[in-house]
Amino acid sequence: MAEYSQVSVLKAGVRAIRKAVFRRRLRMLLDFSLSVGNFGKKADCYSTNIDKEAISRKYVFDVLPTQNSGRSLRFLDVGGRDGNLSYLLGHRAPLDYDKKFYAANQARFNQLYEYFAVDLIPAGDHVLTGDICDRDFLNRYSDFRGKFDIIYSNNVFEHLEKPWIAAEVLYDLLVPGGICITIVPFSQRYHESPGDFFRYTHTAIGKLFEAAGPIEILESGYDIRARRFNWQGIGSAKDIVPVDKFGAWRETWFTVTVLKKLENKAGRIGPI
Repeated sequence: MAEYSQVSVLKAGVRAIRKAVFRRRLRMLLDFSLSVGNFGKKADCYSTNIDKEAISRKYVFDVLPTQNSGRSLRFLDVGGRDGNLSYLLGHRAPLDYDKKFYAANQARFNQLYEYFAVDLIPAGDHVLTGDICDRDFLNRYSDFRGKFDIIYSNNVFEHLEKPWIAAEVLYDLLVPGGICITIVPFSQRYHESPGDFFRYTHTAIGKLFEAAGPIEILESGYDIRARRFNWQGIGSAKDIVPVDKFGAWRETWFTVTVLKKLENKAGRIGPI
């Protein structure tokens, strides 16, 4: 069973990083490595200029409330047992958490949304406790089928053992016209929580969800702002990588997918 709680070694790692002393070093490296491919051609078949937090806030604070003016909205945080939404509400840039910015966004969020989370660990009435990689989850929470206006998943899908089932379950929980925001690594070091199974391209999440029912892809691409950060693990997640002349892990890409659930012509809420 996949543990997808954000209260995990991943959060412990973030706290450790925030407490660390960041040092900028000027180094000159002679790179004699082999170059392969067409370096004169521009990467134009997918977007690499997405800001994952900013684009998420765009749909959370602007798009969805505008489309549903005057109606109370339901928000489902996948793996968000603590309910903090620190990345969504507080990060201006990679590793740039702003307390005042968070407080202002949190107040705005609370005015717009009724918050729920899904997690393996019980944590109150707002948490749907169970494994979304198990289709029986919907039988336990049948009253929530087609009830959520927005579903948000940040760095969770790589830890799911059966993400194709999770996509089916989350699709069923969305109201027709509802939005699902998924942020997940395309390139990142191995990090257990408690397992680490998959990496996703900009087309992968859409394929998982369209197998569950009709969707429209609203946004798709990569956030590569932290691409050349010198990322090393913390150890407890079995995430230490070899260090070479360039440092530790230096090729971090996050896949960002925003999709909308369309009306099912068959008149069913979902595929299950």
